[in-house]
Amino acid sequence: MIEKSLANLAGVLKLRFVRDIENFFEKYIEDFFNKQFASGLQPVEIAKRLAREMEDERMVGVSHVYVPNHYVVYINREDYDRLEPYALAVCGELSAYLIEESKRRGYTIAGSPQVELFADEKLAKQDFRITSSFTEAPHDISLNQCEDSANANDTRVFDKLDPSLLLGRPQQQLLHGLLTVVAGLDTGLKVDFTTNRINIGRRNTNELPLTDMNTSRLHAYIVYEDNCHIIHDAKSLNGTYVDGHRITHKQLKSGDRIKVGNTVILYEVK
Repeated sequence: MIEKSLANLAGVLKLRFVRDIENFFEKYIEDFFNKQFASGLQPVEIAKRLAREMEDERMVGVSHVYVPNHYVVYINREDYDRLEPYALAVCGELSAYLIEESKRRGYTIAGSPQVELFADEKLAKQDFRITSSFTEAPHDISLNQCEDSANANDTRVFDKLDPSLLLGRPQQQLLHGLLTVVAGLDTGLKVDFTTNRINIGRRNTNELPLTDMNTSRLHAYIVYEDNCHIIHDAKSLNGTYVDGHRITHKQLKSGDRIKVGNTVILYEVK
């Protein structure tokens, strides 16, 4: 009798949760999309894909399971033009949905979630794609140890950071890098760094902020690992290149030329 009652209760809670999600979209998002996409793109599909992206890119830390905090939704140009006047409000509500969904699944978002909309000329009407990234490093795992998964649905596991690796190490032994923009709109811009993470892209809070519109807001980032600087592509639209070769991640050596969009950046060891 008790087991039957518990099962009935679980069913009621599940139904209530589904209704809550439906009410969420009806109240906050549906009106925006219905005005612009009467028979086209629907918010529920975007939200489902966002939730799946969050699930696919989760990372297991020591005491938490982390999910990305930055999501970019690429949609067809015609759809984008219709939605653009409402984009800020819609992205805000989709961010709120990700917060609620991560709580329901017991995940921790590494930083405040952000959803952005961009037009992609190559997409057909109603088609869309989503990319995600961590713009803030979770406190108990190392993003430096990120390796591309052979299966996109695998959960990636990261080792705990070991602060003792740096404690007691003389400062002069730390690798000192210098980035210099040598081609593009920001020619002459320089950033020197040691163990700190360097974010590269159009976002003005990046350590290397670019005005090149062919770069993503977070296009690539450089991290310090085993006294080396490793560059990672942040799932950018146009890709990241080192000495003419497209990379997902690569150990940098002095003299390497990094190309993002129409910008070329020289990496040197000081």
